[in-house]
Amino acid sequence: MQAHIPTMFLMVIVVSLTMATCTAALWRRGQTEGLGYWTVALALHGTTFILYSLRNIVPDYLTIILANLLLISVFTLFSEALLEFHQQRMSRLWLWWPVAVVGPLSLLEAETLRILVVALLSCYQAALLLVILGRNRAQTAGRGQYFVMVGAVMGLAIMCYRAVGAALGMGQLQITSSTPLQMITFLVSAIVMILTSMGLVLMTKERTDARNRMLALHDELTGLPNRRYSLEVLTRWLAGMERGRQPLSLMMLDIDHFKRINDTHGHLTGDRSLQQLADILRARLRTQDHVGRLGGEEFLVILPNTTASGAHELAETLRRSVEQMASDSGDSSAPNMTISIGVCTLEADTRLNPEEAIDRADAALYQAKQKGRNRIETAEVRVVTTPAAAPHESPRVPPAAAGSAPAP
Repeated sequence: MQAHIPTMFLMVIVVSLTMATCTAALWRRGQTEGLGYWTVALALHGTTFILYSLRNIVPDYLTIILANLLLISVFTLFSEALLEFHQQRMSRLWLWWPVAVVGPLSLLEAETLRILVVALLSCYQAALLLVILGRNRAQTAGRGQYFVMVGAVMGLAIMCYRAVGAALGMGQLQITSSTPLQMITFLVSAIVMILTSMGLVLMTKERTDARNRMLALHDELTGLPNRRYSLEVLTRWLAGMERGRQPLSLMMLDIDHFKRINDTHGHLTGDRSLQQLADILRARLRTQDHVGRLGGEEFLVILPNTTASGAHELAETLRRSVEQMASDSGDSSAPNMTISIGVCTLEADTRLNPEEAIDRADAALYQAKQKGRNRIETAEVRVVTTPAAAPHESPRVPPAAAGSAPAP
């Protein structure tokens, strides 16, 4: 089958400029999604094929030198877009050196050599795209990245084939040649523009969706799970507690005299105090433990498979850590912050719903406040006794490094 070159040119031009219009409509100033770079790249790709279609009509420096320069710039801008999306930096030398050399190399008299140079530079840039995508694959939400990967692989494959063809003298590779290879090249060019552009748009949407899901279930200030999420976690643990025949401990804690901190030092200092407390909680808890901010200065800690003595030991560790925080920081202007903690331990035979369990821990917290603050109180919970093996108490060992703790 023989390709009709003007039609193939028109197809690539229409696809590129249409996708550029779509990404431009989605782009907003100040956003760091890479859509700005991507839109310019698509527009340059369409312009490149407009220049190719004018071969032998306008001067060669436009259809050869400028066209090759624009083509190589397209892939460089794709890399810039992905780096912006991932909020990363890379040496400009790695990105732009192909653009710097393609102009002078396009002056070569031998057309086959020019084709080989452009194909090799394009292979490098497609491989660079894959490196950027692969390096961030685990941190990228969703499947949009795989559209971009497939497009980059297709571009790499066709350009490698053109490079081998040029090196071995395999047929007519001139841009206006009506050969099967040229037809495949133009088809792949159009498909690559569609796949990669749709992939980036999908990546943007998926990241926004992931952020919205996170904000719906997490407190924006501290990054901890919010009340809704914490209640869901507690409900699951209470439902599985009887099957596992293991105790479940809860802690309700809040910052003592938090209003005084806000009034004396300002709300920014109050916000920092909440963030510092959240950091201490994250650092001192095990992987299976859960901590959430219920609202204001109140926090809920859920401790699976933890007895009353183990929960009290952890509570004392947290209380001392917060009490020593101001002196350890060396900041004389930092407020002296303390916390009060209410502990409630539920045995396997306890019959309480989540709200009732939290109320027990909250009542213990209220007692701690009434008895002078900066202390720990334990709630008494009545249980329905049934024959069962005594749960094994899991001692707690303070974690060796912040952010993690050994499981009991």
